[in-house]
Amino acid sequence: MDATLASREIMWNIPSNMKVAMYVLFFASIAYMIKGFHSKMMFVTAGEGIKGLKKLLPEKLNWGAFFKTALLTGKVPRSKDVKIFHGLIFWGFFILWIATDLVAIHYDTPFKIFQGPLYIVVSFAADIAGLMVLVGIALAFKRRYINKPAYLSSTKPKQELFMYAMLSALVILGYFIEGFRILGTGMPEGERTWAPIGWCLASLFQTFNLSDGTLAGIYKTLWFVHMANTMAFVASIGHSKFSHIFLLPFQALITPPRRGAVLNPMNFEDENAETFGLGKLSELTAKNRIDLLTCVECGRCTNVCPANNAGKSLDPKQIITKARDFAFDLQAKGESDGELWENPIYASNEIDACTTCGACMEECPANIEHVNIIMEAKRYKTLTLGDIPPAAADAANKIKINGNPWGITQEDRFKWAEGMDVPVIEAGKKVDYLYYVGCAGSYDANNQKVVQDTVKLLTKAGVSFAVMGKTEKCNGDPIRRFGDEYTFYEVAIENIANMNQYDFGKVVTHCPHCLHTIGKEYGKFEDGEFETVHHTELLAELIRSGKLVPERKSNEEVTFHDPCYLGRHHGEYNAPREILKASGVSIKEMEQNKEKAMCCGMGGGNMWYELPEGVHLAEKRLEHIGETKVEKLATACSYCMINFHSSKNEQTNTDGIEIEDVATVLAKTIL
Repeated sequence: MDATLASREIMWNIPSNMKVAMYVLFFASIAYMIKGFHSKMMFVTAGEGIKGLKKLLPEKLNWGAFFKTALLTGKVPRSKDVKIFHGLIFWGFFILWIATDLVAIHYDTPFKIFQGPLYIVVSFAADIAGLMVLVGIALAFKRRYINKPAYLSSTKPKQELFMYAMLSALVILGYFIEGFRILGTGMPEGERTWAPIGWCLASLFQTFNLSDGTLAGIYKTLWFVHMANTMAFVASIGHSKFSHIFLLPFQALITPPRRGAVLNPMNFEDENAETFGLGKLSELTAKNRIDLLTCVECGRCTNVCPANNAGKSLDPKQIITKARDFAFDLQAKGESDGELWENPIYASNEIDACTTCGACMEECPANIEHVNIIMEAKRYKTLTLGDIPPAAADAANKIKINGNPWGITQEDRFKWAEGMDVPVIEAGKKVDYLYYVGCAGSYDANNQKVVQDTVKLLTKAGVSFAVMGKTEKCNGDPIRRFGDEYTFYEVAIENIANMNQYDFGKVVTHCPHCLHTIGKEYGKFEDGEFETVHHTELLAELIRSGKLVPERKSNEEVTFHDPCYLGRHHGEYNAPREILKASGVSIKEMEQNKEKAMCCGMGGGNMWYELPEGVHLAEKRLEHIGETKVEKLATACSYCMINFHSSKNEQTNTDGIEIEDVATVLAKTIL
């Protein structure tokens, strides 16, 4: 057969009344789908409608993530087992959708394109695509309903069955219709090649010796059922879990990277405010609300949560689903608002266990910002309910009185520099960098070593820098993670005013938590915008520019622990590794590295209090470190340095490991 003539009759043997019914049902299904999305929009905007959608729009839309999610399924392939079955379903369905569109264009427009080589390729691809969908659904069903992993627990455990049944019916009915069409049109030889599954079914049906009338009747019945099922599928998209097909790309578009842990200041001057923080549904932002809608309950956030892995009561997925179910239960009763803490949906330890490491947000294929909801709830718990761990309250009080969470006198803040010629910043004298040393660098012995090495390296490279000396105080990071926003406001305003006395280009800090607070959160306050870099970024740049040259190469083998606030929240993974490689060391990476690195457990205020349930948060990460069987651990965070030093003896494989900051590793090759 001439391939250029390959084609088939569209709507073969379908009477006009069925065609009319198809168009009527199509527009009805579209209308019902739109109604579902309109209902979701009204929930997200708290009744404001399209006008309220503006609140979702960031300064810059994330088009890269949008196209990656819409066309390549975004973060879904990160999970190997999900990558297979979801990929089969997604790409199989995508091909079937393309084939359906081409059929519609051929039939409903003057453009007769579904013929010749295009018909052959698309027909064959669609036959294979149907198998892909069925295999993918079988694998997904086995995983969710036979294997039943705990992280897939759901408040509506059977909602996926509807999806599986709907898609399976679409494919199976499509195959049967194809088989009866091929049989009814005389078994065209070409169909054996470009519609192999349909041809096999036609060959099977041929053995039944059906009369022409019976065959036509079966075909028309199946066609109508398939058409109705297709329209039911379209209609259900706006009302079921199928909505994620459109909601997840939209979420990717409106979610800037690394924003989830950046908190906005509270308006303490609002005389009408009775509470502060997230206390009721009406206080959820539009982004919070769409986060509730887009959760597909895949449990990836649960799997990567360090608190959950340590046996704490936090499950990031349930932070989202409990708020969502509470909202929908009230909605079913005709109520639009409700108190989250009257019959609390969250427990204190559940909220306090969060390390704000961002692993949940990094892994989430729906771009949900769990940390934002957790921290807003924590603000309410602390400010309105007065519920804060005693040790956290003590640390906050010490920061207010002594300028650091240890409560050590301010007079000792600059003791680390004794015997060194360290420049102290002066008003009216400009420097390129203000080195913000931080509390750990000022008072903790191991971190003092990091500061001293960094100062020596900056001096060696001829960098124009200065420190604040005894006038430097805690930037308030722990207080903000405790949820004590009012005290943080006082600390931040004082620090911003103090820093603005001086003339400098950028702030450099070796603690990623200081980096985050000064570099991202101070900018939300008046006159608080400071360009801030991590010491590894600066040191790596000095190496690249030739201002620092490692002359005594090391031959050590080390593993590197990526700090959460340097990596996931700041996006810097390469600079520390550049420094280590320039120093000559060999890096043996942990399996969970870079964006998948597990938190040491000290973020979110957990540095200053210990919750009773579960095990120490560092335990799991120390296991990863021990598995590398190296003699040295390098890191680039004050909290990680303190935590690993205090916890390493609890693990057999790490009790003798040496721990150094990358600046110290570099200093040994230069100074």
